[in-house]
Amino acid sequence: MADKKKKLETSSVARRPVILKSDRDGPKDQSKEKNEKEKPPTIILKTREQSTPKEDRPVSPRSQSTDAEGPQPSKIAQNENKERKEQKFKLMKEPVKLLDENLEFNSAAFEFLNDSNSNYLVVGVLGTQGVGKSLVLNLIAQNISINDLHAQILNYTSESESTYESHNLTQIVSQIEELSFADAPEQKTSDKNAFKFKMEDIECIERGVHCTKGIDMYVTNDRVILLDCQALWSPSLIEETSTNPVTARSANIVTVDCLQIASYLMAVCHVLIAVQDWFADYNFIRYIQTAEMLKPSLSASNSANTNQEGSEYNNTIESHPHLLLLHNRCQLEDYTPDAVYTMQDLYRNAFQKSNLQLNSGMYMYSDSNKNGLNIDNICKGYNVNSCGSPLNLFLLPEFYSDIDNRDIYRGHPPFDELAKRLRWMVLGVNRHQITTVPNLSEKGWFQFCSKAWETIRKCPFFIEYERFLP
Repeated sequence: MADKKKKLETSSVARRPVILKSDRDGPKDQSKEKNEKEKPPTIILKTREQSTPKEDRPVSPRSQSTDAEGPQPSKIAQNENKERKEQKFKLMKEPVKLLDENLEFNSAAFEFLNDSNSNYLVVGVLGTQGVGKSLVLNLIAQNISINDLHAQILNYTSESESTYESHNLTQIVSQIEELSFADAPEQKTSDKNAFKFKMEDIECIERGVHCTKGIDMYVTNDRVILLDCQALWSPSLIEETSTNPVTARSANIVTVDCLQIASYLMAVCHVLIAVQDWFADYNFIRYIQTAEMLKPSLSASNSANTNQEGSEYNNTIESHPHLLLLHNRCQLEDYTPDAVYTMQDLYRNAFQKSNLQLNSGMYMYSDSNKNGLNIDNICKGYNVNSCGSPLNLFLLPEFYSDIDNRDIYRGHPPFDELAKRLRWMVLGVNRHQITTVPNLSEKGWFQFCSKAWETIRKCPFFIEYERFLP
């Protein structure tokens, strides 16, 4: 019995199944391997000195919130300095060509314009040869009051007489020895820097040539853009442009070119000054009317500025400049109330159907019914009863060698006071919108000038007008 029991126990033990390793233990090992694989790799970081500069580092949200709570003045100053560096532009020391001698558009003035300034004034001048166009722009460009302005203008015109008269070396040496170098340099530098545009001197008068070719552009520190154009109907222009002998065809070409320049100035200027040196030139008045008639609509040229923000177009708007009729070298009889009344009545009838603005406030006296400005402190003898309703008319006197003599009755205020009055009127005029783009910057205006000149040069109106010229 005992042996049977032992056999049963051994058999039971032998029949016990072998338990293999279960598959449940596998994922535990795999999870361990995954944990080992998911360990973050070691990243080698650069120090702050070796990385990007402190100003260009990305800012964390926490630091942004702290900056939003209280802006630091140092960071504001840094941002202002960055904006000033980006908006830097050069200041002009002398005029630059807007249209060169061949009437091609020149982009050299682009670097002198400010892209963030929309409060600027564009003043153009128009007139025949020798009427004083550059003189008028020099008077407007004066930022600092100059003592004895009329004397400096007379010295400017007489400087060339001493330089071109003597060609002998011994005479030049003797003149240099007689000069006192203690006072001369200051006077020369002041005369040279006082006037930006080249004016007609003795040499130009004797040779009968013009000073300005194309259009000269100068930007003052007060952001006033001055445009000086070439003389109209100048015989010297006809001689330069025509290689063959002068014919009627060459004269007509110069006439059409001058008409295109006049229409161009009407399109890009806030104020257009028409300068004459005697009572009234009927041909010059007709010339202004013709340039206004032939001026094409430049609304399509404004498409160059569509990239500006908030630009809205209205093709029905057409800008028309303020027209200032300026008489230079006026005599004593031109300042009488009867003469002023006759001039204003003539211009009022001549420009009755014109869109040019003749009632812009650039008056020699005030009208109590239309404006309450006290502008009668210079020309006290003028009023509405004696001279009629005022319009944009201004008179500048002729220079005399004894202009400083106060004992002689001139019939007009001193020249320095009239020059200040002229500058005050022009700079205080209403600056209307030149194009259909609101808040157009200086560089945007310059791009518009390029498109406007291209449109005017290709306009068929001027070609058809040339066909009807004799």
